[in-house]
Amino acid sequence: MADKKLVSQNSITYLFLKSKDVQKENGLSSITLFARLAREITRFKGREKETQVETLWVQIDDVDMEEATEKVKAMPNCLEKYEISEKVFRHLLQLSQHCPDELYGITPCYMKAHREKFLSWQKLEQ
Repeated sequence: MADKKLVSQNSITYLFLKSKDVQKENGLSSITLFARLAREITRFKGREKETQVETLWVQIDDVDMEEATEKVKAMPNCLEKYEISEKVFRHLLQLSQHCPDELYGITPCYMKAHREKFLSWQKLEQ
């Protein structure tokens, strides 16, 4: 009987994550904006699965509520996760180098999306 060699297979998932959250501290409100471009590499060796996440770009900004644009204020308080194609990922990576703040407000062409709303401070304090 011949030996069977385990074939190693890789799959890459391209991800764009962004979030907006409002904080209130000492009577002052601020907004935290977050955006990240990452790829998730999954390796299959036989029946074993190993996943590694590589972040290629990330940005976090805190903005005083009074200084925030109406567009930023109107954004939902949530975390959004998009699974995107490699081509869209590369375009977003280029945009991150030239106009990084624009990534907070865009919705890319995606294959899968997930949104998780944040609880408001009022609900957390109850």
